[in-house]
Amino acid sequence: MPREVVIKKPVTVLLLLLTTLTIVTVTVWMAGKSYENFDPIPFDDLRHLARRVANRPISTHILAVIIVPMIANVLLFVPWGFLTFITLYTIDRPTLQTYILTILLGFSFTLGIEAWQYFLPSRVADVSDVIWNTSGTILGALLGHARLRVRFEFE
Repeated sequence: MPREVVIKKPVTVLLLLLTTLTIVTVTVWMAGKSYENFDPIPFDDLRHLARRVANRPISTHILAVIIVPMIANVLLFVPWGFLTFITLYTIDRPTLQTYILTILLGFSFTLGIEAWQYFLPSRVADVSDVIWNTSGTILGALLGHARLRVRFEFE
């Protein structure tokens, strides 16, 4: 006997608001010693890592310091992109338009966070973060769209 789980739109919007609040809280909570306010060169950390690897083996600590924040930036925005896509998706709106809206909202949100971080003494605004966060939004939107095609059956 097939059973369909339906989550109402207000619940999705509430989950999106909670996810947004979580992202903002994590941004404020994470702190450290900042020696600059802005890193304008995208993927500078990856270039630094490539130079280090080319010259000598690197420690797992250095690898973690460079790679983990990238992965975290992507994963932090996957649920946000997923919930935003679901919130914006309707039968009347073309799917491409829903993707564009989701990506533009995700880009604007992460741009706002980075602009805010510029004024926080313990944070660095980084162009790479905007790219990684927007990538997470895109991945979340793809998963939000894929949920229409996936059906799970448990017996």
